Amino acid sequence: MIGHFARQFRHARAGNRGQATALFLVTIATAVAVAFSAIQIHHIAVWKVASAASADAVALSAATWEARSLNLIAALNDGATQCFRIIRYTCIVWASLAIAAAFGAGLPAFLSYTRQARRLISGYWEIAGQLVSWSEKIRKAAPYLVLAETADLMRKRNLAGILSPTDPRGPHDGKNTLELHLTPGPPVHLSEAMTPISGALNRLKKIRFLKGAMKTVISALDSAVAGIAGSAGGPIRMLVPEEDFQVRQRVHFTGFQTVPGLPIPFLGKEGPPKIFAEADAAPYGGGASEMTWKSRLVESSSR
Repeated sequence: MIGHFARQFRHARAGNRGQATALFLVTIATAVAVAFSAIQIHHIAVWKVASAASADAVALSAATWEARSLNLIAALNDGATQCFRIIRYTCIVWASLAIAAAFGAGLPAFLSYTRQARRLISGYWEIAGQLVSWSEKIRKAAPYLVLAETADLMRKRNLAGILSPTDPRGPHDGKNTLELHLTPGPPVHLSEAMTPISGALNRLKKIRFLKGAMKTVISALDSAVAGIAGSAGGPIRMLVPEEDFQVRQRVHFTGFQTVPGLPIPFLGKEGPPKIFAEADAAPYGGGASEMTWKSRLVESSSR
C-alpha cells in the first residue's frame, strides 16, 4: 500500500497530475460516505430510543386510565359505604329514642323522629344502590376510554401498533378482554344496617307487661320497619378486585415507528426504516374503597 502511494507521488512529480486528483477524490468520497453512514446510524439510534419511549408512554397511558377508572369506582364504593354508616347511625339514635319513649320519656320526639328516620333510611339506601349501579357503568365504559386515549396518543407520536387485550368486553380469562377485572363483592342487606333498631324492637316485644307508651312505640316501629323493608329491594353488592387482579389486569402494546429519512444521497434508498417496540403496564396500589390506584410499567412475562 505504501509503495502504491509512493508511485502515485512519483507520477505526480513527473507531471502525471491526474493520478493525484483521482486519489484525492476517492479519499474524499470515502470519508464523506463514512461520515454520512455515521450520521445515519446515530439518527436511527436516536429514533430507537424515541420509539421505546413512545411505546412506554402508550402502555402507561392505558394503565393510567384504568387506574383513574378504578379510583372513580372506589370513590363510588366509599360513598355507598358512607350511606350504610349513616343508616346505621340513624338507627342507633332511633333505637335510643324508642327505648326512652317506651318508658315514658319523649314519646312525641320519638314519633317525629320515626317519620324522619323512615325517609332518611330509604333515601340513603336508594343513593347507595345508585352509586353502585354507576360503578358498573364505569367498569363497562373504561375499556373504550382506554382504547380512545391510546389511539389518540399513537396518532400524536406517529406510532402504528396494537394494544392487547384487544377485546373491550368478554370473559375474564386474563387474555382476551380489556374490561376491568372486578367482581361483585359480598351482598349488603338493609337489615344488617338496621340491626340497632330491629334489635331494640325485638327487646321491647319480649317485655311481658306492656304499657300504653310501649304499645305505641312498638306499633310505630313495626309499621316503619315493615315499610322500609318492603321498599328496599334486593341486597347491594359493590365491585371489588378479583383475587388474581394484579396478574391479569395488564396491558401490552406492540408497535412500530417509521423513521423520517435524512436528505443524504445514496442512503435510505430501500425506504424509511421501521423501528419496533413493545411495553407492558398495569394499575396497582388501590382497593375496593381506597382511591390510591396508580400505574406503572412492568416486565412482560413472555420476554
